[in-house]
Amino acid sequence: MRNIAILLALLLALSGCDLFRLRESEPPVEQAPWNSYPTNWDLCLQNLDYCYEDSRNAVKYAGLFTQDFSFRFAAQDVNDYNLPASWNAAQEQDMLLNLFSQYPDLDNAAVTLSPLASQPDDISSSEARIYREYELTGFPSLAGASGSYRGELEIHLRKSGAYWYISKWFDYRSFANPTWGRMKHGFSQ
Repeated sequence: MRNIAILLALLLALSGCDLFRLRESEPPVEQAPWNSYPTNWDLCLQNLDYCYEDSRNAVKYAGLFTQDFSFRFAAQDVNDYNLPASWNAAQEQDMLLNLFSQYPDLDNAAVTLSPLASQPDDISSSEARIYREYELTGFPSLAGASGSYRGELEIHLRKSGAYWYISKWFDYRSFANPTWGRMKHGFSQ
């Protein structure tokens, strides 16, 4: 009898708190935009944008590149800022992870890629050369530089199996603004 009284007292005590009260469920977190199956070169290029615009995609960044990937810095940046001539996919991945670890809330970051009228894309069934003018906005500025990065790029993509990957990326300085490559190098440490 005494055990039943203790049990009833315990149930009364617990019913007085909010332990058994129903609560509103939290809405699901919206998924980061991503093309899981880049069966077209433009889906791979779109994933490149997604990696820079949403930090949740940063860990997927290295998956955009071939094993022999190389990024080539603008020749003017190599000379003017003593940048390396090129680097590989591992260095690319490290740079993006460093950027988002230093600046986790880049909510307004945007990548704009515009076709170059003077240089048409060269696309075949298994390879593509894409030429774009770019502008990156909303990213942190480097010492002595604005937060807007502009230039032109040439990206070589290769199809492997059913999916497209970036094999080479050339950066070109064409404006007074700092280049994408200069931003990358600035956030590589």
